[in-house]
Amino acid sequence: MLNRHPELRVWIAHLGYSFLEETIGILNVYPQVYDDTSAIDWLGSREKFGAYLKQLIRAGFEKQIMFGSDQMTWPDAIGMAVETIERADYLSAEQKRDILYNNAARFLRLSPDEIAKHHETQKK
Repeated sequence: MLNRHPELRVWIAHLGYSFLEETIGILNVYPQVYDDTSAIDWLGSREKFGAYLKQLIRAGFEKQIMFGSDQMTWPDAIGMAVETIERADYLSAEQKRDILYNNAARFLRLSPDEIAKHHETQKK
């Protein structure tokens, strides 16, 4: 499917957990595929999540990882998920910004005007 439709954007939920090698293989071959941190960034231990995310970062996929919370029922978990990324001492400030916003903006093909509006709203 991805070979026949190279413009198709696809994302893998939960960082592809627990299929790390397969996820790395897919991300390596298909740059239009992204993955998200949903659920595993708050549901399990930070150490386990961090070990998994570190491997994806070391493999060079920091521009293909998007934030996610997978939350509809427990809104407090969204803050927990954001905090997990913000406190990750193995991520640079740029990597954190990419995961929390920039990668999704690119994946969703947000216009510069839309991005500017989001940043303006953030400042208020």
